[in-house]
Amino acid sequence: MKTILITAFEPFGGSARNSSLDTLRSLQDTIGDGRVLKAELPVEYDGAAAALAERITRIREEGSLDAVLCLGQAEGRGTITPEYVAVNVRNGSIPDNAGKLCRFEPCEEGGPDGILSALPVPAIAERLNRMKIPASVSFSAGAYVCNSTMYAALRLTAGTGIRAGFIHLPLSAEIALEEGKAGRVLTLPQSVLTAGITEAVRVILEA
Repeated sequence: MKTILITAFEPFGGSARNSSLDTLRSLQDTIGDGRVLKAELPVEYDGAAAALAERITRIREEGSLDAVLCLGQAEGRGTITPEYVAVNVRNGSIPDNAGKLCRFEPCEEGGPDGILSALPVPAIAERLNRMKIPASVSFSAGAYVCNSTMYAALRLTAGTGIRAGFIHLPLSAEIALEEGKAGRVLTLPQSVLTAGITEAVRVILEA
């Protein structure tokens, strides 16, 4: 049985919920022939990378790890978007949850300018669209904590044979309704987000 670590973020920006975390919690512990391990990450540039590194190290000490899939919320997007590349920059209009405000700083001094996802990104989007789940390949994970965490995941797994990458999720319709945003932002129902990531995991483990 293969093992995949899936991570999601805590709420941020004044919200009480995060669609990535709701999705993570809704996933089964076994998907196809894969064992799913779950971890919640802080919305912190340094804290998320450190927590991810610790989790990957612990899993590898206890057994094997085949893939790492990080999930994040991208309010304003209307499709599930597997990210194609992480860039070596940290930049945000708001501080992270630790109060750190980054303005055009590198994720890693001297690191590669960009790193391509090690996941089958086009295949994930194609599979979801065949299932009538709205999905598209994204070529920008932004420059906030999501991009920083994707960059860290790819650096942490480089040369290990572990495939890593990132998928952004729209705001769920349920969160939008709860926060008074229904009809004003693009959303997908939580059931669709869960189904989409479940199928994405199948594609990852089949690759």
